[in-house]
Amino acid sequence: MAINLKNLLNLEIPKDFESVVEAEIEKNLLRLINGLEVAIKGDIRPQQASRKKILYQEKHLILYHFEPITSEVFNIPILLVPPLMITTDIFDLLPQHSLANELAESGFNVYMLDFGKPDKNDSHLKIDDYVLNFLYRAVNMTKKHSSSDKVSLLGYCLGGTFSILYSSVSLDARNDVKNVINIAGPVDVGSLPFFNIIFKYFMKEWFNLVNKHGGIPKELLTFIFKISDPVGYFRRPLHLLNKAWDRDSLVKYQVLSNFFRNFQQLPAAVFKQAYEIICSNALVAGKLKLMDQTVSVDLSNCRASLLVFAGSRDTFIPADSVRAIQKHISSKDFQYVELPFGHISIMGSEKAKDTIWKTCVDWLKTRSGNLSPQREKDTVKWQMDHAEIHKIMRD
Repeated sequence: MAINLKNLLNLEIPKDFESVVEAEIEKNLLRLINGLEVAIKGDIRPQQASRKKILYQEKHLILYHFEPITSEVFNIPILLVPPLMITTDIFDLLPQHSLANELAESGFNVYMLDFGKPDKNDSHLKIDDYVLNFLYRAVNMTKKHSSSDKVSLLGYCLGGTFSILYSSVSLDARNDVKNVINIAGPVDVGSLPFFNIIFKYFMKEWFNLVNKHGGIPKELLTFIFKISDPVGYFRRPLHLLNKAWDRDSLVKYQVLSNFFRNFQQLPAAVFKQAYEIICSNALVAGKLKLMDQTVSVDLSNCRASLLVFAGSRDTFIPADSVRAIQKHISSKDFQYVELPFGHISIMGSEKAKDTIWKTCVDWLKTRSGNLSPQREKDTVKWQMDHAEIHKIMRD
């Protein structure tokens, strides 16, 4: 946008400053244009078809497959594991900002687990259900559909913790996992600041609340997350104003704002179980048991290759809580990366694409077998296969 300041404003500006002033006026005009578009349209996010398709669906288990982009794919597929409380959008925010697409474009066969939308009727669900039922079945369906005997698990926040739990159980299922990537998933939970301030000393009140509502309501979770990083919460609108001239930044802000508005309810039984685990620090203490005490979770069982990321500016899950896993696992292949990110920016920022995502791709390429031609999967046969898995799990 070329602007002749002298003709437009009849101003005398020194030549040394003319380009700077022009740039600022151009940005302000773009801020005005973008602001008017938001005011008129409301939602300016691009409406583009997603590359993902549903392979299987029930209330608490939706398995997606991202259509391969390359003619050849690595032998070992990747299963993306989300945390509870938020949606899978964190892995696929926009076509141009999608970790799932980034992996697919790099030659990986990408699947994604979605835990659905828990409601008051799901108050009975426990961590056991999420790890040893929903995740277990998703792993087996991913193996079946990709014709592989191993998978890589990539989890964010609690999804990363679930991936580590799965690879550490006293069951043969842990041998299904070749690689684990944990992005900001807590392990040593003995000193989580937000828990100590908000939950620890108010057990009775919180337990009464979840008993009444069947869990922690999503509106309350949104509020808790905001107050866990008050500086970041109040800084975001200022950052938006500064970047409002850039339409792409504005679209990204809308996507993240929508993401924050879509927190999901946390089931009561999960909350109570997590409360006890955090108070006793059961995972690193080697005392965590699932399925009515019949299945032990011992981090020393984890022999999968492990890549771990933590954010040095993460006020929700401190880096110390994530880093601690190195002391307890048996894996001979471990890499830890700590970068100046917060809990959302470690996945959702532009800088994450050039650091976190790139490291994930490079690391997985050397640990995911050979490249093989992409094969069409027979739909009818696949439906029979996952129905068999489903029947086995229910029996």
